[in-house]
Amino acid sequence: MQVFTLPESSPFNVLLTGDLDFVMEFAHRLRAANVPFHILPPMDEFDEIEYELELVAEEMNHGAVDPDVYGEFSAAVVGDVRSTAGTYSHIVDLGVAPVIERKSTLAVACSVNPAATVVVSTLTNTATEIGMLTGAASRVVGTGLAPSLITTATHIEIAAGLNATPDRLPHAQALLQHLGYATEVVEDRVALVQVRVLVTLINEAAFAVMEGVATPEDIDAAMRLGVNYPKGLLAWADEIGIPVVTIILDSLYREYQQERYRPCVLLKQYMRAGWHGVSSKRGFYTYD
Repeated sequence: MQVFTLPESSPFNVLLTGDLDFVMEFAHRLRAANVPFHILPPMDEFDEIEYELELVAEEMNHGAVDPDVYGEFSAAVVGDVRSTAGTYSHIVDLGVAPVIERKSTLAVACSVNPAATVVVSTLTNTATEIGMLTGAASRVVGTGLAPSLITTATHIEIAAGLNATPDRLPHAQALLQHLGYATEVVEDRVALVQVRVLVTLINEAAFAVMEGVATPEDIDAAMRLGVNYPKGLLAWADEIGIPVVTIILDSLYREYQQERYRPCVLLKQYMRAGWHGVSSKRGFYTYD
């Protein structure tokens, strides 16, 4: 049986990394649940782990990595994770970037925390693939959390990588349930189930707009009134972020090579125009 060495003051201690908006949203959830955590800024590609750790520590000292971008959580930012090595119960990596851009940060974090369970976003890659590429295959559990859903979701899906040991899934569930999520175990697939279904429907709605079938307002009203969705698909796309939706669709298309996952050209055009949704105040709708 795996033995976890945890801080006496809390059953959990989290090392959080990933895309800024994901990290900020999840940090609020951790703080609300009184879970101690540190934030590790993303690292560049590296050849030697020791060299990379020295480089990150130096960048932090010289201000190249600015903790202030994390706002109210700037005090939680760490540059050299060796100073807190072995103290984390969980490493949580949240983001939409492909694993090739995330593997350096995860490999470093995992190397100095060999007992930690690793919870990763599977929006673009499966937990199995992330585990193999970061050298932590026996410890990785995937989740389908996406921007805006991190705060509002009450039920989330999780999936153990194929090489994960049996103790890792319940250990990941324990943290997520402590944060107020009810968990549903599913198969390890890109974007899991809920997000995969959601972005596919958003894609079809975008095609309908592009082809002049209906306006965004009409499509969203039909989904709310006709199938009792909590919000319209295109309003949802604006909240999640049109770039995030498009990247997930690209990843699904790469994985399955099925036409239904090919991102609508309109989504790509909105990205090129900087119309990212709520964050840029313009997407399918305009925001003040």
